[in-house]
Amino acid sequence: MRTDRGPALSKRLETVKNVIGECGTFADIGSDHALLPVRMVMDGQAGKAIVTDLRKGPLETAAGNIDRYCPGLKDRFSLRQGSGLSVLKKGEAEVKAICGMGGLLIEEIIEDDFDIASEGRLVLQPNTSLPELRVFLLSKGFEIKNETGICDAGHSYAVIDCVYTGVKRTISADSIEAVAGEFIGRDRDPEGVKYLKALRRRYEIPLAKINERDGAEGPARDFAKKNKRQAELESVILKIDAILGDNK
Repeated sequence: MRTDRGPALSKRLETVKNVIGECGTFADIGSDHALLPVRMVMDGQAGKAIVTDLRKGPLETAAGNIDRYCPGLKDRFSLRQGSGLSVLKKGEAEVKAICGMGGLLIEEIIEDDFDIASEGRLVLQPNTSLPELRVFLLSKGFEIKNETGICDAGHSYAVIDCVYTGVKRTISADSIEAVAGEFIGRDRDPEGVKYLKALRRRYEIPLAKINERDGAEGPARDFAKKNKRQAELESVILKIDAILGDNK
């Protein structure tokens, strides 16, 4: 599918695009099909786009999409095969987007080329391990400037906009700051509220399973472990409810 302004983006990628805003040079790490950089350049949000992927096949797909949608703008794209941020030079990209990957893989990409990651802005959209990624970013000296929560095609995502400041912070992975972030839903944005409700359901499901097993026999240590986990889940749900307020 395409629009008059090039390929149509999913709600997820459209949100990433909006978070990035305008920049000179934008790098899409693990781009796959290059639809995001194509739209960034076509819509005038980026002067140049660096499209990277670990494998040759996705880069060939990306080249095909650039030929199809941007035949007169091909000089504004640079396609590079390689791992993570290793294909970038220092100071080359104002904004680097790493999207659609697991949070732990994003951590590895940042760690492997920290000198590149710590320049300019990082826009991150992890598919998994979001609390762990927030903990990692803060512990490494990144400041999370903003987050945007969305629900798309039955899944919920958070888009993180962060910069390196060198000021390190330590939080636990089960803290509300790690679980829900500091921004999403605070302004009562309908999409953010929807995201938080979806997040709440993720904790309600395992809590319901624990409650179903109440009364079952087992070793004392199992009961202690169950009670601890039950208390943790209930605490997170109460904190999400506090953010949602009347919207829960």
